[in-house]
Amino acid sequence: MKLFSSPSMLTLLICLSLLISAIYSVTYSAAVQSTPINKKVAKEKILWLVEDKVENIDLLAKNSAETSTASYIENLIIQQLKQLGHYDVRTQRVTAPRINRTLNTKDNACVANRADTPERRGYSLFSDPQSFYLTHKLYRFNQKSALPSQLFNHEAEIKDLASVFKILPSQTIGLAQDVSFGNFLDQQIKKINPANIYYRGGNQRVVALASMLYKSRVDFVLALPVDITPDKSEKHLLEQYTIAGAPPYLIAHFNCSNSAQGQRIINDINKILAKVYQTKDYYQAHKKWFSDKQLSGLQHFLSENFAETKYINPTNE
Repeated sequence: MKLFSSPSMLTLLICLSLLISAIYSVTYSAAVQSTPINKKVAKEKILWLVEDKVENIDLLAKNSAETSTASYIENLIIQQLKQLGHYDVRTQRVTAPRINRTLNTKDNACVANRADTPERRGYSLFSDPQSFYLTHKLYRFNQKSALPSQLFNHEAEIKDLASVFKILPSQTIGLAQDVSFGNFLDQQIKKINPANIYYRGGNQRVVALASMLYKSRVDFVLALPVDITPDKSEKHLLEQYTIAGAPPYLIAHFNCSNSAQGQRIINDINKILAKVYQTKDYYQAHKKWFSDKQLSGLQHFLSENFAETKYINPTNE
């Protein structure tokens, strides 16, 4: 029995088969080609760590240069990272100790306003400068007698922190817990007898330390001038001293995980910062917290130590 009655019928079936194959091939090819077009590209997630303290409650609302220098610049960087389009930035409030642990264990964590220290460089990466502060001072309040003269050098600076408590062994200093004061002061603090140190943690540690000083619960506090804001009645009773050898300014940085992703984020942050340095707002964010003389001193310091970059430009005023 013949399957096909004529050659024409065989030819027709062959043509039909080829047509079906062609249609299937085109349809399959189009589907394959359209898949990457329709598929959304996944964004890189950034776990943005924010220390859980009262000063950071409205961090993401810091949209004016007249607010906290660091918080304003931090918020600006977060918003511009989001605008790049390939990052999914998610903020998470954590304690100070948790920040270090997370940077150590996650590949995609970042935090702002950090001092660059050798210890931290062992497990994380740092950006170009975020902001600048007058360095930490030693504060004393409402004391009846002057400090012993042997504590000072010829420039009226405290020779070193440890010597204060060797000469005044019953007195105490209040320090923020789990915070770096910069490499120089961190090393000096290690030399103080632990019995003379009162560490204060928690989400109100900044205001709490100032309150403890004013209430004579500690004899000294080591703090940034920007964090000590006495009222009129307290101001004339407050003493402040510079520590000999301490860098005149504390430089804050953005700090990310030591990973390939962390390096990409730092690179993008540095590109954004390069543009931010030239803005009026960056200048104004610092001007609010420095006197004209202090700001002039900072600009001189920066021109000597960072000649390749103009960070705080008075022409932007």
